Amino acid sequence: YFVNSVFVSACAVAGMLLIGSMAAYALVRMRRGEWLYAYFTVGIMIPVHAILIPSFVLFKQLNLLNTHAGLILNYVVSNLSLAIFVLYGFMRTLPRELEESAAIDGLGRFRTFVAIVLPLSRPGLATVGTLGFLNCWNEYLFAYVLIRSEPAKMLTQGVMALTGQFSTDYALLCAGLVVSIVPVWIVYLLFQEQIVKGMTAGAVKG
Repeated sequence: YFVNSVFVSACAVAGMLLIGSMAAYALVRMRRGEWLYAYFTVGIMIPVHAILIPSFVLFKQLNLLNTHAGLILNYVVSNLSLAIFVLYGFMRTLPRELEESAAIDGLGRFRTFVAIVLPLSRPGLATVGTLGFLNCWNEYLFAYVLIRSEPAKMLTQGVMALTGQFSTDYALLCAGLVVSIVPVWIVYLLFQEQIVKGMTAGAVKG
C-alpha cells in the first residue's frame, strides 16, 4: 500500500506540474488569458462529491477501474485548477524582458520556458507540488471507489482497513497513521523555504 501511494502520488504530482506550468505560462502570455484563467480556476469551487459518480462511469467505460493509471489521471485533473491558480499568479511577476532577451539570443518559446521560466518558478512549483502531493497522499474517497483490487489499493485504504467492525486495535491504527504522516512531513521539511516564497510571491510590491 505504501509503495502504491508513493508511485501514484509522485506520478500525479509530476503530471500536474508539467501540465499546470505550461497552461499557466500560456495564459499569462496570451491575450485575454484572464478569461480562460477564470474558467480553469472554477474547478477549485466544484466539490469532489459532485464528480464522483460521473468519474466512476467514465473510468468504467474506459476500462480504467482498478488501475493506477486511472487514479493518476483523476488526481492530475482534480488538482489542475489549483496548480494553474497558484502558478498563474506567480508567473505574472516574472519580467517579460528576460524572455525578450532570450528571443534575441535565438531561443524559441519552448526553450525559453524550460531554461528560464521554469527555474525562476521553483518556489511556485514547490508550493504546488507540495500541496498536490498532500492532496493525493491523503485522498481516500476516489481511491475507495476506483480501486477495489487488493494489490492496487492505496495506503489510506490500508489504514482504514485497520478499523474493525466491532473492535479496533488502536495501537496498530496509530502506527499506521504515523507511517502515513512521515512522507508528508519529510516533503514539507525539504521544500518549506520554497513554499513560503511561493505563497508570499506578489504580496509585496516595490
